Amino acid sequence: MNAEPVITIEGVSKRFKRFRRRRDRFLELIRHRQLHTDFIALEPLSLTVRKGTILGIIGENGSGKSTLLKLMSGILLPDSGSICRFGKVTGLLELGTGFNMELSGRKNIYFNGTYLGMSRQQLAEREDAIITFAELEDCIDAPLKSYSSGMVMRLAFAIAIHADPDCFLIDEALSVGDVRFQQKCFARIRAFRQAGGSIVFVSHDMNAVKLLCDQAMLLHKGELRYLGSPDEAVNLYNEAIAPADSKGHTISGYGNGAVSFTAVETLDSIGNPVTVLTSGQSMDIRFRYTCRAPTNDVTFGITIRDRFGQDVFGSNGALLGVVADIREEGWGCFHFPAMNIAPGLYTVNLAAHTGTTHLENCFHWWDKATAFEVVQDPDYYFGGHTRLDVTLELGKGHHGEL
Repeated sequence: MNAEPVITIEGVSKRFKRFRRRRDRFLELIRHRQLHTDFIALEPLSLTVRKGTILGIIGENGSGKSTLLKLMSGILLPDSGSICRFGKVTGLLELGTGFNMELSGRKNIYFNGTYLGMSRQQLAEREDAIITFAELEDCIDAPLKSYSSGMVMRLAFAIAIHADPDCFLIDEALSVGDVRFQQKCFARIRAFRQAGGSIVFVSHDMNAVKLLCDQAMLLHKGELRYLGSPDEAVNLYNEAIAPADSKGHTISGYGNGAVSFTAVETLDSIGNPVTVLTSGQSMDIRFRYTCRAPTNDVTFGITIRDRFGQDVFGSNGALLGVVADIREEGWGCFHFPAMNIAPGLYTVNLAAHTGTTHLENCFHWWDKATAFEVVQDPDYYFGGHTRLDVTLELGKGHHGEL
């Protein structure tokens, strides 16, 4: 049974007026003559965000992501359609929204908290928890204009998450904080979701989208292109941002086809095909390619993803110093002396392009070209994602300075 909705959107669209000069806005009013052009920020779309789910929104800059989030929060009103909110919706949108930079951090807790719908009594009860979470005890009484952007983000997130929303809207803001605080925020997001809260999450961090989200939607020039699996949404996003001359579809994946893959296999240390290996063992990923036309400076790349679709490893010929001029069909091999990753299922993506990324000139991107499984080494158990060489030394007394 589907969970209860927290936000429902029916046929919502948004457009903005664009004026060549500032004064044209005023002149249009007094002359009763159109001096603007319409910019369609969001085509009509329908969407339901349900309780206890995380929805990711991805797309190129200008695709309508932030506009949609502002419509959900009520900052903007739609030109058509309707938005229904069932419960409290708070947002961490543009950095600094709802703050007064002249006031202290402490006073901004009340200033911004009121903006988010919290009562003064609630803010007084949660003030210490907000300050502690934001890790701003030493500077909370300094004016906000003296804070770094990361400090402002920490305060904004701490206030918003303590507002007890039913749905939490996040627009790229977490990318401002340091890695340690980002991990802290993601842990709080997971706890919020487990408690039944809903999250709508806009980001350019594809790994975060695939790792956190139950569903993802792809927007392109204001149009809803896809809504469903985060992994598929990210794949479609990668295709969308590839160069215009790289958008032709091949047998598998996409690219302009000047160079394309024809086969791939995974091999053990003696060259036998293998689909299951023990963590720490060597493995070759060998591929064959064909050439439609002579092509210079070709880079072959590889990405390994775990079962959640998260990138575990990626590299390519440009980074490894192996770039080739291709005149005929041939083969290549990525050799891993030790596959030092955790037990689990993994997929392999292959790419042929120029430069260091497939965004420059994509010949062929082959998603899920092959798959393999890693099993635990019975002689070496470990936790986490990566197998590292480590030893432990113990002794009595002092050894060096701590």
